[in-house]
Amino acid sequence: MKRQVLPRLTNWLTRPVDIAPLVYARIVLGLLITIELSGGMFTAYIQTLLHLGVHFSYQVAPFIQPWPSPVLMYTHFCANLLLGFMLVFGLYYRVVSWLFFLSATSLFLMEKALYINHFYLYCIMLFLFALLPANRGFSLDVRRKPEIAVSEVPAWNLYILLFQISVVYIYAGFAKLNTDWLQAQPLKLWLSAKDDHFLLGDLLTQDWYAYAMAYGGIAYDLLIVPFMLWKKTRKVAFGITVLFHATNALTFGVGTFPWFSIAATALFFPPYVFRKWLDKKLLPAGTHIFRYDRIKKLLYPLLIVFVIFQLSFPLRPYLYPGNASWTEEGHFFAWRMMLRTKQGDVQFVVNDAASEASENVILSEHLNQRQISKMTGHPDMMLQFAHYLKDYYVTEKGYASPQVGAECLVALNGRKPKYMLKFDTDLSAQKRSWRPYDWVIPLENQ
Repeated sequence: MKRQVLPRLTNWLTRPVDIAPLVYARIVLGLLITIELSGGMFTAYIQTLLHLGVHFSYQVAPFIQPWPSPVLMYTHFCANLLLGFMLVFGLYYRVVSWLFFLSATSLFLMEKALYINHFYLYCIMLFLFALLPANRGFSLDVRRKPEIAVSEVPAWNLYILLFQISVVYIYAGFAKLNTDWLQAQPLKLWLSAKDDHFLLGDLLTQDWYAYAMAYGGIAYDLLIVPFMLWKKTRKVAFGITVLFHATNALTFGVGTFPWFSIAATALFFPPYVFRKWLDKKLLPAGTHIFRYDRIKKLLYPLLIVFVIFQLSFPLRPYLYPGNASWTEEGHFFAWRMMLRTKQGDVQFVVNDAASEASENVILSEHLNQRQISKMTGHPDMMLQFAHYLKDYYVTEKGYASPQVGAECLVALNGRKPKYMLKFDTDLSAQKRSWRPYDWVIPLENQ
């Protein structure tokens, strides 16, 4: 019996399914991704990248920094726009999809203070697009080379997209099962500040509404995938999806993500639904099947690694001690969306043991306001800034052996402000690490 499981699974994953959902995903999801990844040049997003001071990097890619000139930075955004439209229209798709993935990911990794969950998701989706033959139907590539057109693709092409969408929903739902969220925090804080909302001001400030959003969010994230998979509840579940994400868009904005979520969740509908929309633009079903022949020995192991990574990496917050919303350890790349807000203040002091000089750091001389706001309450970013200050005070101030200390007082999700860092810690002597920082005071110990 056990010997029959793997062949059956393989046959199920490789059986042919209609290419229509893949074409839909390339056009609709690709367009929304393009708008997000190029539209940043028209918002405050690019201002942080153009800032001439220090930039915060990720440990996975500390070498990736913003371009040194505004011209190159704007060019990068324009490249995203061009590559995005080429992907949407399916022009030179195989090369373009990889270039767009690399361009988007490098932009995402340029500045940690600009971390956005859905930007990370879009990079993942572009990686998946680069592996899928989404240009083999209704594309400029097909118009150039009609012989590449197919009507069906292996089923896993669709399932890998559904898998990624499911991962985001389910992990986001489990992340909400924490004390603060169950007390409708930080939603209460955010909604209480929206009393001037042009349409929903009176409603948004009601406590019951915050609790309804909090518990409704848990239920939606944890149940939407099984309800979309079940035929009997699919249409109702999709209606709830439209209402849920449209409400988020109206209340919080959050860029293209609500509309992307609606469009992505629609992929749970059977392929014939998309065939109805695209039928005249695609080859007749069952006539031409795409097969991975030459690269499957490399592709399939890569997909297995991808699936394992996506299932395991978001578990990091549960492996670290303490509250991840406080320590930030494992918070990024784990689909912990809208779980915390921090208000506070941090003051850096640089002392020179040799000359006994001491100076309080004026943060605005090195960081812009967004960076200051994001750094406050984020230990790893404060550590990076301390390392920068050590080098700066050696080269620019002539300090012989600078030591960098910081006093950080932070209020998490409406709590009273508490100290985050242990006193008398020379942050410039501490190393960045994936391990817990022992100089961070646990929230529970105060």
